[in-house]
Amino acid sequence: MENKKVSLITGGSSGIGLAIAEALTANDNKVISISRSTDKIERALTEKPHLKGKTDFITGDVSSEESITQLRDYIEKNYGVLHGLINSAGIISVGNLQSLSSGDWQRMLDVNLTGPFLMTKILLPLLKKANGASVINISSIAGLRPGTSIGYSVSKAGLDMLTRFLVADLGPYNIRVNSINPGLVKTHLHFDNDIFTNQEDYDKMLEGARVRHPLKKVGEPEDIANMVKFLVSDEASWISGAIVPVAGGITEENSFLKPKEDAMLK
Repeated sequence: MENKKVSLITGGSSGIGLAIAEALTANDNKVISISRSTDKIERALTEKPHLKGKTDFITGDVSSEESITQLRDYIEKNYGVLHGLINSAGIISVGNLQSLSSGDWQRMLDVNLTGPFLMTKILLPLLKKANGASVINISSIAGLRPGTSIGYSVSKAGLDMLTRFLVADLGPYNIRVNSINPGLVKTHLHFDNDIFTNQEDYDKMLEGARVRHPLKKVGEPEDIANMVKFLVSDEASWISGAIVPVAGGITEENSFLKPKEDAMLK
């Protein structure tokens, strides 16, 4: 590939994953995306037609060893090496211990946690060949503090621990492993997972979240993509094991600081 980096993004056909694909191809790198839905791939190419030919959109299941093995063989045949693995695929079902079904619990663990484990394990031979590869797990602030889904929060907390474990495990191969923990980001996620079904309710939720963020804004997919672009680059060659909240300061929200007190600090 003559100095061009090859990166694989799971869930690269929508939301944060699609923004990452766009950011990495802007640097003239080759991007491969694996996602389950052909409909999302068609939507991605409609929203981002300039990615056609720059990103290989492949259908597959990140929780299936067979599917990932086929993907590994494809990358090995066409590129021979993998410089970046971005585990971005994720699903969410809202619910607590009493309301969340065991089926939804298992599906979140399969995609959000087992998926990154299998992807990293099966693609490791290609990552080793890069002599400086970067694995980036797209986690969530829900892994740092409880969110609206017990299954989602537990899967993301597990993903952060997977990141921390792999730092020493893969360090001898000069493979860096980091987590990015987004706050609320405006994507199709809530609609694709049937958490919201109309725009008005979604907009109300966004506004409620916006005022809770110290920076008074919710995230855009590009906010996460910019951090990925840095962590996959050579400029981040001495960063491994970082758990990075990209969340507008929400992890440091002070619920005791009232709006009128906030005004006095200006």
